[in-house]
Amino acid sequence: MKKILFLVLVVCVLPCFAEQYKVLRVIDGDTIDIDYNGKRERIRFLNVDTPESVHPDKHRNTRLGKQASNYTKKRLSGKYISLEFDGDKRGKYGRLLAYVSLDKNNFNLELVQKGWSPYYTKYGKSQKYHDPFILAQNHARLAGENIWSSPAPMPPQYRAATFPTKSKNIATGLFHGNTSSHKFHGPECRYFKCNACTKIFSSKNAALAAGYSPCLLCSP
Repeated sequence: MKKILFLVLVVCVLPCFAEQYKVLRVIDGDTIDIDYNGKRERIRFLNVDTPESVHPDKHRNTRLGKQASNYTKKRLSGKYISLEFDGDKRGKYGRLLAYVSLDKNNFNLELVQKGWSPYYTKYGKSQKYHDPFILAQNHARLAGENIWSSPAPMPPQYRAATFPTKSKNIATGLFHGNTSSHKFHGPECRYFKCNACTKIFSSKNAALAAGYSPCLLCSP
């Protein structure tokens, strides 16, 4: 079932005959240089933000950042990829903003699926792959992958970008119920991963129907 879910998430909805570009260098987990029609261009992956690994402030670079960078290097170095744009083609630093496709698989989704990045929405939700990103992130959270693992929880700077409003709880379709207190919590709640929070609900209504009450702290 997990293999099927992974294929559903990352098998590309990108054009089958998209133009291919060679990866010249992997900068870090979410940034690469490519040969873009004879010119070297830097690509920043859309809706992805892996932990830092090459930041000028070395205190911000982390072990997970290095691991995420190595993962992207292993997958993309020297490979030919295709690009898909979604909204503004370039960011404020002049980099191309794109979904990267490797062998027809959406690599941005793969990074979220593997827990190397949250579904990063600080600069807007994905117009084309919002639901697949949500599914990928939920899968990584439940599996405790990388940034979601303990003792390496999701870095605090990502939380507001990933869950900016309470309505995001409903969008994720994921709530944890405490089997002792019979309270249920949304993903942004500090008690979401409590030891007794083993009951999983697909919606707020499902939790209420099972006799669980909303957490007073996060008010899901």
